[in-house]
Amino acid sequence: MIRFAVVAGVVLGAGLMAPSASAQEIQDIRVKESEGRVAATGPGFTLKLTRHGITTTMVDEEFGDPATGNEIVRQSIDLAGRTFTPFVCENGTYTIKAGTFKRAWRFSLLERRPAPYPERFHTGFPGFVTPFLGEFDATVTDESGETLRVLISDLAYEARTDDGGFRSTAPIHGFVVDQKGKIRDRISLFGHFRSGPGGADAKYWIEDRGTCRQTVDLGWGEPGTDRVLVTGPLLIFPFNSPVVTPGKA
Repeated sequence: MIRFAVVAGVVLGAGLMAPSASAQEIQDIRVKESEGRVAATGPGFTLKLTRHGITTTMVDEEFGDPATGNEIVRQSIDLAGRTFTPFVCENGTYTIKAGTFKRAWRFSLLERRPAPYPERFHTGFPGFVTPFLGEFDATVTDESGETLRVLISDLAYEARTDDGGFRSTAPIHGFVVDQKGKIRDRISLFGHFRSGPGGADAKYWIEDRGTCRQTVDLGWGEPGTDRVLVTGPLLIFPFNSPVVTPGKA
């Protein structure tokens, strides 16, 4: 899974700071979406997504919580020549041919997430991302060989709550756009996780308002990782989660 597995290769050398008493809750990610537009704001960034492209603005001094002492990590992944899980949608299956995945994040705390986050995830990704800002822009082909474009905003916000619990906001939104500029499929997967201190009363779910989702076995050999919800190579949570389907936006 590109959202986490590729990140894990850089996390271990990222120079994370230990938990600090100064670390505190900051602004969460807020998303507004319609059939053809997504707008998101978070701590130190804004994002707009339409069928024409993705536009982001970022203020380094306000991105996440600079008081933690952890630097902003930036990365751009070239998608060409790699093998990724295709996007399985209501109106087609789309295989990635080329593109880029630009990402920036800042770690807030070097702490464990509560269950059911699996041990393998903790080993490869030992810090809270507060926040994660991803821009996915790829060329794909469908079953008939038609070339389309996939545009995705991949966001996450993880933090310790005021009462010592844990929360995560994990929205993924996107459009599959044909050569005439029409939206063929929509991605709208919004993950929520809330728990009390020590992971007590953990509640988690994913809202799906789009037309693209599938489940995969991560192959980690850990319970609860055999029916993980994904969209192509992007996952919301690294464990099996209930899905709700509210009215289409």
